[in-house]
Amino acid sequence: MASLLMKNHSTTPVSQDTHSHSIGAALTFIVILLGIGVPVWWNTTTVQRAYLPLEELSNMVTLAENDQRFHILFKTTEDASVLVKKLQNDLSESEELSSYNFSIVPYPLNPKEVNILLSQNSIDAIDVGFEELSENNLLDGLSIVQVPSHYLPSGKVYIGRHNFLYISEETNFKSFCSMLASILSTYNLYENSIANLPISNQYNVLLTFATSNLNMVHPSLVSMFEENFAAFSKKFRHVSDLSISSQVVYIGNGHIGADYSTDNNAFILNEEKVVSLINILEPRLGNQLSSDPTFHWVLYVPHEEQSPMYIFKSSSPITTNSVLSPRWNGGGLQIVNGIEHSFAGLALCQLRNALGVFSLQNIEDSYVSLDYDESGVHAWELYLLTRRRTIQFLNQAMITLKSLSQLLEQIGNIVVSEEIKDLVVTSVKMVDAARRAIQNGNLQQAYRDAKVANVCAEKAFFDPSLLALLYFPEDQKYAIYIPLFLPIGIPVLLSLRSVYMHFLKR
Repeated sequence: MASLLMKNHSTTPVSQDTHSHSIGAALTFIVILLGIGVPVWWNTTTVQRAYLPLEELSNMVTLAENDQRFHILFKTTEDASVLVKKLQNDLSESEELSSYNFSIVPYPLNPKEVNILLSQNSIDAIDVGFEELSENNLLDGLSIVQVPSHYLPSGKVYIGRHNFLYISEETNFKSFCSMLASILSTYNLYENSIANLPISNQYNVLLTFATSNLNMVHPSLVSMFEENFAAFSKKFRHVSDLSISSQVVYIGNGHIGADYSTDNNAFILNEEKVVSLINILEPRLGNQLSSDPTFHWVLYVPHEEQSPMYIFKSSSPITTNSVLSPRWNGGGLQIVNGIEHSFAGLALCQLRNALGVFSLQNIEDSYVSLDYDESGVHAWELYLLTRRRTIQFLNQAMITLKSLSQLLEQIGNIVVSEEIKDLVVTSVKMVDAARRAIQNGNLQQAYRDAKVANVCAEKAFFDPSLLALLYFPEDQKYAIYIPLFLPIGIPVLLSLRSVYMHFLKR
């Protein structure tokens, strides 16, 4: 009996030691799994998301063009404070301009401007002189210039080629307000039609000569086009860059479905049949050569056996002998029967409309607009277009950032890298900077900042890295991780129970 007790007494410590080792091993495994394994797994499987001010992005509000301050200088040789106050009151009382926030600033004419004013004998000559002094300041804003009464018959307002609006002592400010309303409504973002070409920093202008006989494309046609568009492109570069190019397309024998009319002694091409000609030409226009918006203008030179040729709508000829194609960003096709045909002016006019440069409609004959120079565009038109595009760039950037914010809030698997963060932060800063520049009257700086804001927002939204885990559903995570963690998790849970019971007994 004594020997049996001694035997049991000798085996008890061994059993306790073995149990303690088991508990220690379980604790070690649990610590390694929970303290090292789980954090490593968590960090390696967590989607990378750099911090973005999502709340600020979601609260962005688009701008209305009328909400921004409109700075106008009032230039005269006399004290303009009284006139400025009267004009400011008339502008605020005008129903057509009630939504605009004007700031009229008196500004004395400098000696060079005074010399031009006294030495010239017409508004046209004065405007040329003023334009030479302000050649590199196309986007400085509108200026009202008061000139002697004998320059302006009946006190009418004259709109210059540059950014100058000419008035005299006899000018009725209410008539001036009506003229200003006509100008601003023409370039209002919401009242006027949308341009055919989307807003961009770069455009392509491609003239295509379509013919069946290469000898029929006279070199003067090409040179006429390039000369007309070169001056326009040079002036328009303050808004966007234009890449002007031309090409000659050979279209076989050149015979198309035109009917000969003995009454008109010419071939008649119905407007409906022009579509077939456009379908033949469209694959050869080189749309794939550039990602920038492209304005196409096709000059079709008929075969000598089908010349002259005119486009008819119903039973009447189309005066311009041309048709427009919506698929060509506002461009179109024009039939040229001779070199004397003034095609370049029509193409330039349509390009202006496609870019958003609209002509004034002086229905009441209440003002006079000076003729265009060789560029075919006034500086004040570019100023108002730039102001309009600044708002468009800003709104487009804010809409893109807001869409990105909503996308990131809805889908948690999207990766947000540091590069995306930098682009978004830069875009937000440029939006704020552009808003301040507009309020301060610095349109050039506002336009540059707005373009940068839009470019950064577009790059961030369309970055390929955002789509890396976009199509990885949550249920697939369970299908992957449950077979991995379940065989490990059950023994761990049982070990936790044993450890708990062990310490509970002690």
